Formats: sequence, structure tokens, C-alpha cells
Amino acid sequence: METKIEIRMLFETLLSSPGMTDQVKLELKVSRQTALLLTTAVKAGLSAAKNENSLLSFAEASASAELNGVLDAILEKAGLTQTSKKLAALG
Repeated sequence: METKIEIRMLFETLLSSPGMTDQVKLELKVSRQTALLLTTAVKAGLSAAKNENSLLSFAEASASAELNGVLDAILEKAGLTQTSKKLAALG
């Protein structure tokens, strides 16, 4: 069984690998339903990232902020920003 230190070293190595900070262009075509489900699921994962075995717990704070920006862009392009905010207010 791997220890937390080994897991931490693995995640830190993965995140610091050459090319990991390079920009990539993604072209996706998904339904609005999928866009809303995707952003909701990822935001829930970000909220739960306090777990010390989470990949995001090893990432810099800027990575989390960048991911939130990507999620906001997805919602904006799908025209679901207000819908997402209203759903979040319900929960």
C-alpha cells in the first residue's frame, strides 16, 4: 500500500512535468445539459478538494482559479451563467 508521502510525490511530479503548463486548444461541442452537468460536477469536486489525497490539493492556488475561469467560460458560452447561479443558490 502506498503512503501519503509517495502519493504526494507522484502528484507533484505529474504537475511539474515538462509541458504541463503549456496552453492547449480544446474544441468541444456538447449539449447545454452536458455543459451544466460538467461544470456542476467539477465545481463540486473543487469544493471537496480539501481532501489531502486530491490532485488539486497539490496544485498551486492559481490552478484552481484557472479551472474556475474555464468553467465560467463554458457556462457563458452555453448561455447558462444565470441558470447555474440560481441552481447554486437553491443548494
